Amino acid sequence: MQRFGPYTLIRPLTPLGAWERWIALHELNDTDHVVYRHAALHDASERRRLVDRVAKLARPKHAHLLPVEAYSFDEQGRMCLVTPYTGNQEGLVTVADLLARKNGRLEVPEVARVVEQLLDAIATARAHGLSGARIDSARVLIDRRGSVQYELFGLLGREGISTPESEDIRAVAMLAAWLLTGIEPHIATVSVSRVAGRASRGWDAWITAACDPLEGFETIAEALAAMPSRGGVLPARTPAPVTDRRQGGIGAVIRRFRRAAPTEARHSDRDS
Repeated sequence: MQRFGPYTLIRPLTPLGAWERWIALHELNDTDHVVYRHAALHDASERRRLVDRVAKLARPKHAHLLPVEAYSFDEQGRMCLVTPYTGNQEGLVTVADLLARKNGRLEVPEVARVVEQLLDAIATARAHGLSGARIDSARVLIDRRGSVQYELFGLLGREGISTPESEDIRAVAMLAAWLLTGIEPHIATVSVSRVAGRASRGWDAWITAACDPLEGFETIAEALAAMPSRGGVLPARTPAPVTDRRQGGIGAVIRRFRRAAPTEARHSDRDS
């Protein structure tokens, strides 16, 4: 059996990027945990950067961020960090697993709860200087109480690269559309109310605003305040400029082209 301190590694899980994941048993407390293990780094500067990253990851405390309980190098020089085990006897439970158990779609109140918990957790992580890779539904864990636990936000992000909050908001909005419809969207203009019914009608406008790269939500606080479940108001949008059809615009160009085409054709016939 492989060990890390008082933890006995019982069963491997799917790796998370460069990190191995193991279900582990704390021998003294008889409790289940997950041990994440990184390959040994032999360069001293790389080891320091990895320690700094994991230490930063352990700082945020939030009900919906998976907490780091311990971290250190093992006897082989591999960085290990420990979190609670949130799954059941079969393994970790993700939001995708929950969707499958619910026959492919979640109810509107369930989606609202997932979105609110996830956005609130990400806002806390960002307040501590963390910025992650794109939000991944495989890392949105569901614990035994039915609550979201986002798995190690910031662990896989590129060091020193901070992404705007709008990217996280957009990713969460696309996740919401998937949970409401059961259809994984590839474009931002998915209409959830056509699939999920009238109860989800307010979500169409919210998802569209969240996915708008120009005039969407700038902050997570703004996105949370505008959520349909909170009776929110969407941000004011800049009116589109009015184009004089007689003077310009793509429509005018097309109309002039169509008017000119027959004339050119007639000239061509006479020339021949």
